Amino acid sequence: MKNRIEHPRHLHILLFVLLFLALAAISKSPQIISADVSTTSTIQVGNGPNGIAFDPLNGNLYLANYETGTVSVINGTTNSVVATVNLNIPRSPWEVAVNPSNGYVYVTDTDSGTVSIIDGQNNSLMATVTVEEDDDHINGIVFDSYNQEMYVVEVVADSVVGINNSSIAAEVGLGSTLDSWAVAYDPVDEGLYVTNMGSDSVSLVNGTTDELVSIIPVGENPAYAAVDTFAGPNYGNIFVTNYLSNTVSVIDWTTNNVVRNISVSGNPKSIVFDSENGNFYVSNYGSGTVAVIDGNNDSVLGYAKAGREPNILAFDPLNHDLYVTNFGDSSVTVIPTDSMTLTLQTESESSTASIGPVTVNDANATTSTTPDNSQTTTTSRTLGNSSLSAISASSSSKQEIILVSAFAIGSVLIAIAFIAFRKRSVTRFRLS
Repeated sequence: MKNRIEHPRHLHILLFVLLFLALAAISKSPQIISADVSTTSTIQVGNGPNGIAFDPLNGNLYLANYETGTVSVINGTTNSVVATVNLNIPRSPWEVAVNPSNGYVYVTDTDSGTVSIIDGQNNSLMATVTVEEDDDHINGIVFDSYNQEMYVVEVVADSVVGINNSSIAAEVGLGSTLDSWAVAYDPVDEGLYVTNMGSDSVSLVNGTTDELVSIIPVGENPAYAAVDTFAGPNYGNIFVTNYLSNTVSVIDWTTNNVVRNISVSGNPKSIVFDSENGNFYVSNYGSGTVAVIDGNNDSVLGYAKAGREPNILAFDPLNHDLYVTNFGDSSVTVIPTDSMTLTLQTESESSTASIGPVTVNDANATTSTTPDNSQTTTTSRTLGNSSLSAISASSSSKQEIILVSAFAIGSVLIAIAFIAFRKRSVTRFRLS
């Protein structure tokens, strides 16, 4: 007995092995965070909420209500509607952009071909600018900080129009049959990146000379784009959502080529960048979620739950809140980015999605025109086992977590039992 007690190395080795296996099993288990959405809040607004933008001068957010012809003004601190601006149009305000130098808010009217200008100081309508004919369906809008102009996308005419205060300053043709949709401004190269849904491409316009530079092929039905302005590997790169490809294309701004495609399930539509942490947020119109992409390594961190038909996104850097307009239930979901809860997806899905007044062409989709000129696209796809889930992990993933946890707990208990046995043996030896 004495010899056995004096050589306990096998017990130590077994103990370390068990602890190592337990830690390894825990580290390799799926990182699924609980789907608790108690930190989110919902704000009721007008019917058909679409474009939304943050005003850094007053901390308010301005939201276009497509079906009511109004703009809801949301206080970013209290998350309540503090004013409603009537645009004197029956309907169809679509996208919103803010000039941060003077606080003027620009709202495109997709049916009338006009842009309404709101004074952010008193939330009143200042002027209305006619951009083009009614049937051109103006849509996306962005502020160019270099030349202090707004650029508006004409969907049918396939062009971008520059607006200086309330006057037309320039117009750049993008080609033909492109179905140009949205536009993003890259302050790194002073370029305007216009998504072309009809040609699965992005047009690059020089923001200083107002000239078309190149057309970059991306995924199927590119919808929106955002720029990485965080000091890191993607600094200056453009991230483009491909609505029907379920991907996000990353364009290298130095070469104007797609360097990678990130898989994002659920019809990715709008995208915004969080300069505080380097993450991108993507609204998934078909799955009722928002995807979070790590801008440093281009990986999907997970999905947060939003409302029905999450549409356009805006980020409030002052309060670190993400705002998601829910077109289907006349609301805005507010998600604190400092305490987001994410889940992984492992199930296939079918989605019905409406993206707006542009015909969507897809071999696996059927398109129909609604009375308000929006398009309803029904797409059924099997995403496979490597994709992510909007709300919960599959039963197999849950079983795996249970098994891994049981193994880890069992290993620790066995280790404790061996320690207790050894102490008891040593005590008996000393008393004998």
